[in-house]
Amino acid sequence: MRKNGVTMKLFLVMAGFLLVLYGTTVLAQLIWFPDFYQHQKISSMKKKLSKFEQQYSSSRWSDLQLAKETGKFMRQNQSHLVILTSTGRLVNDPFHITLLQEDGKHVKVSLSLFINSENAGWIRSHLKFGQKLTVKGPSSDQSAPESMVYPFKIQDGASTAWGTESFQESLLPVQEWTGVLTEIVLPDLATWSQRQGLLVQALDSRFPLSAEDQKVLSSGKMLNEEWVDSWSGVRNVITIAPVHRAGAEQQLIFSLTSLQEMREANEATRLFYGYFGIGAFVLILLLALLLSRFITKPLLALNHVAKKMSTLDFTVKSSIRRKDEIGSLSDSLNALSSTLGQTLEELKQANDQMRTDMELKQQIEQRQRKFFADASHELKTPISIIKGYSEGLKDGVSEGKRERYIEIIADEAIKMENMVEEMLDLVRLESAAIQLNTEAIALDDMIEDIAGRLGPQLKDKGLEVVLVSTTEQSIEGDRSKLEQVFYNILMNAIRHAIPQTDIMIEISRHEGCVHVTIENKGEHIAEEERQYIWERFYRVERSRNRKMGGTGLGLAISKQILDLHGCGYGVENTSDGVRFYISFPKA
Repeated sequence: MRKNGVTMKLFLVMAGFLLVLYGTTVLAQLIWFPDFYQHQKISSMKKKLSKFEQQYSSSRWSDLQLAKETGKFMRQNQSHLVILTSTGRLVNDPFHITLLQEDGKHVKVSLSLFINSENAGWIRSHLKFGQKLTVKGPSSDQSAPESMVYPFKIQDGASTAWGTESFQESLLPVQEWTGVLTEIVLPDLATWSQRQGLLVQALDSRFPLSAEDQKVLSSGKMLNEEWVDSWSGVRNVITIAPVHRAGAEQQLIFSLTSLQEMREANEATRLFYGYFGIGAFVLILLLALLLSRFITKPLLALNHVAKKMSTLDFTVKSSIRRKDEIGSLSDSLNALSSTLGQTLEELKQANDQMRTDMELKQQIEQRQRKFFADASHELKTPISIIKGYSEGLKDGVSEGKRERYIEIIADEAIKMENMVEEMLDLVRLESAAIQLNTEAIALDDMIEDIAGRLGPQLKDKGLEVVLVSTTEQSIEGDRSKLEQVFYNILMNAIRHAIPQTDIMIEISRHEGCVHVTIENKGEHIAEEERQYIWERFYRVERSRNRKMGGTGLGLAISKQILDLHGCGYGVENTSDGVRFYISFPKA
């Protein structure tokens, strides 16, 4: 680029603009985003808690329904939730056990403030129906038909579990109850026990409520404040919502939500931008250079044509075809070149043959240059990658990087090998060079085996495969090929599923045909793309991400195998995901 040229000026302007834009984005992310994120999270929690309160107030939930809805709220929002009276006493505890005493009286034992990381394992293994237990702790109302006990300890015949110290212990008299276990309603203990101690501390810090807090809650408004655990320094937000339900005593919904992940994410973001900054700077300069060349390239081409005309060379034509001012200038310049060429034709007849030869030579050279340029462009990226890793290994990189380089090379080799194998399989299938080895196949057993092999992938995303089969269904087909079909479709379902959801597989028989559906919960497939997902190398992901999108051959291979078996198949969007269906012909 010339120092005073148009390309250099555009490059400097674009590079400066992009750097300012990038710098502004980074500063906004690092300075304002944490406060914005915290505000959005607190606002979102208030809305969700308000919705939960409305459902709780308007619905007469049973104990099991209350436990289900409470557990669902805590899982989805990564928070803890209890229902209290205005004095801080726990009511409507969704997680409890019930004891039947010898006198026929039922005693409910609250567990929401009892479970902690130390006794969760004991509870999971020792609470059995029909077991005789002894519970010690205060009771909420001894005159009620079913009193609620807040236990210090729970004891069976051989061992004892101790609970978390509670602020209620000093308010009510302590008694002991013994009875047979008749009801168990427990949360997900693995999740519940991690932050249970913080919930008890938060309750201790907020109750009893001040007169001002009681006034705000009586007016129907929520209380919202940040609370820091003094021992670990973990930041949390406490939300207290009044329950708008008619009754003798006001009830409150108390929620504790961690803000720790926001702080960790912000720290990771700062570190990320530190490493990413150098690469982003180079990328911005490269992008500015490409954009400046893209804009100035037609002007430079026209300048080149004009220079040729000034030397009486009218053989060069502008190849620019655009419907704007530059395109119009290109057409005018080409027309001028043609006119001048025709005018000088009679004066240069003696040189026509020479000129023709020179033009042919120039064209051949241009084709050669273009060929080498295209070949160099196509080979540049793989050669650069190979050169980079080879030089790194040759220069004696650190042991950690050396292992990483070797791992990357090995992984890429495996990926290329898999792609070649899949391409060969697809070619053989399309050429009908493969004969099916049919046999009787127990379809549900085969699918369960494939799901078992995909256990690590399912576990990584917290997915569960639910297989529903009315009766044992058997089909005729090539087992190895059909395993490949269900493996590809299940892998596709796993890639696009929302974490912590179920993948539903249903096998049924209708009018002599066996039908299989595989459904996940995730993003829908656009209607215009559904017809192309069976084509080779087609991925729904526009980024062509190899990690998420695979090689793009799995569904194409599945299509060929299903066609060889004479199956009907397709894909459709559901209310909350995507469903693949296969219909096997009558045996």
